[in-house]
Amino acid sequence: MSRFTKPVGVVVALLLFFTFSAKIYSQDLKAAIRLTKSEQFAPAASMYKKLIAQNPADGDLYYYYGLSTLKKYYSDTLNVVFEEKADSAKAIFGLGIKQDPSNPLNYVGLGALRLIVKDVAGAKVEFDKAQALLPSKANKLIKMSPDRQAKTLLHMAEAYVIGSIRDTAATFDYLRRAEKLDPKNPLIYIVKGDVYFYLLNDGSKAISSYNMAQNLDPLSPEAKLKTGQLWLRARQYTTALNYYQEVVKMDSTFAPAYRELGSLLARAGRQEEAKKYFAKFLELSRNTAARKQYVNTLIELKDYQEAINQLNEILKVDDSDNDVNRALAYSYFETQQYDKGLVYIKKFIANAKPEKIRSLDYAYYGRTLAKLKMDSLATEQLMKAYELDTAKHELISEAALCYTKLKKYDKAKDHYERKILLKKGTPMDYYNLGKVYYSLQDFVKADTNLAIFNALQPDYIPGFAWRARTKSNLDLKDPKGFNTTGYAVPVYEGLIEKTQSDTVKYMKERFESFDYLAFYHYSQFSRDQKLKDEAEKALNFYLRMSAVNPNDEKVVVVKPVIELLKQKIK
Repeated sequence: MSRFTKPVGVVVALLLFFTFSAKIYSQDLKAAIRLTKSEQFAPAASMYKKLIAQNPADGDLYYYYGLSTLKKYYSDTLNVVFEEKADSAKAIFGLGIKQDPSNPLNYVGLGALRLIVKDVAGAKVEFDKAQALLPSKANKLIKMSPDRQAKTLLHMAEAYVIGSIRDTAATFDYLRRAEKLDPKNPLIYIVKGDVYFYLLNDGSKAISSYNMAQNLDPLSPEAKLKTGQLWLRARQYTTALNYYQEVVKMDSTFAPAYRELGSLLARAGRQEEAKKYFAKFLELSRNTAARKQYVNTLIELKDYQEAINQLNEILKVDDSDNDVNRALAYSYFETQQYDKGLVYIKKFIANAKPEKIRSLDYAYYGRTLAKLKMDSLATEQLMKAYELDTAKHELISEAALCYTKLKKYDKAKDHYERKILLKKGTPMDYYNLGKVYYSLQDFVKADTNLAIFNALQPDYIPGFAWRARTKSNLDLKDPKGFNTTGYAVPVYEGLIEKTQSDTVKYMKERFESFDYLAFYHYSQFSRDQKLKDEAEKALNFYLRMSAVNPNDEKVVVVKPVIELLKQKIK
């Protein structure tokens, strides 16, 4: 055996080992990138950390890890704080530059962060640093494969999409150069489609680019999902649905497809199917942010009890997000669990920064207090809500109603009149203001407002009943107490006519009408015994009154009057 045989064998074995390891490493990186695209951010982060520990000098790992951190923010902008994710991504990109200074990708990452905050000049500085690391006439000594150069360029173009910067000259320049270097890279055409879709609103060119990506990689769920999203924006819901369903058939583990299916079906009113797909999305994405997104959908679907179940699951693993307290407060209110709702809205308000509190938060706080009959506290919160959003004029009415319940009629009056002066008064505001004036015994203003209400809502029976009562309080009486004016006569007569269609439902209003009209006509007859027709009218109304409710105290009292009238008429 030659003395060189063994070393040669060892070298061959080592070469095979490193080739195999490189293949495994490449597959792991692709798997991590795919987890990010599937919005499985926690498993992706774990895989990136593991890969970095194994290959600390590989700058690509830091870039994709930082990008995944940013995309986590964009997947859930309501619950994830941008500054926190941006700081994390910046630190990761910086470490990547330190560990692999000749790798341009982490400068691209820093440039993307600049574009997100609209610092275009700062982004250009970072992109220039990245391009300085690419082969060129000035950099002939730099060796880099065409596909790696293309990767850098297409990610610079992608950064403009992420930052919503409509600089088509720059983006298309990067994409043209990338396409020339690596024309069969499907990601180039996905980014080009995104530029047309998100920056230029050109659906036909976007679809063409996505189709090109799909042709180059027929098994790519990403291109097909984006095509579905484009059709959704065009309101071609059936076409979008078909694309999403194809994505699921193509890759049953691609989480975003289930989220899109859930959103689309929820919009179509197919709530149970929507919930099923969102639950699948949650199962696949396996993170708290996804569960929060699911909660948002449940609240949109008005499935508040299931939202409460999911929110309590979140609290078991993470009680640091104050927005969970807010969502619980809303959901408990909507399920009439007002005592629990009060606990969580108080907790949310106590822990929230002032700029994080919305008008709706104070509104729910006030409404919860009102439901628990804490009306004096409710008015304060409702008006705080209004001051934060003066377009929500209904909050003034709600506060006024609380003051009415407290019998603070002057304050209730002031609130209703404030809203009416803003020219935002509703018919019910005039109705309630009329009743407030009635309680204040200002019957003239009560009559004025109830008259406006009746004109606006001619079919609302209680409005006519309250105006009739108001009119009756304006009647003048003679020394014997008989009604001399009958101001309420036409209103009560109209009320009888309006309630004829359902005499059982409106028995109370009809009894009241007969009572008033009977007494009015009896008053006229008593003042002038020659008016036999008034006696007949009085008798008629007393008899109708007795027929409606023969056991009423008033009927018992007027029985002698009925007998007297019968005799007089004979």
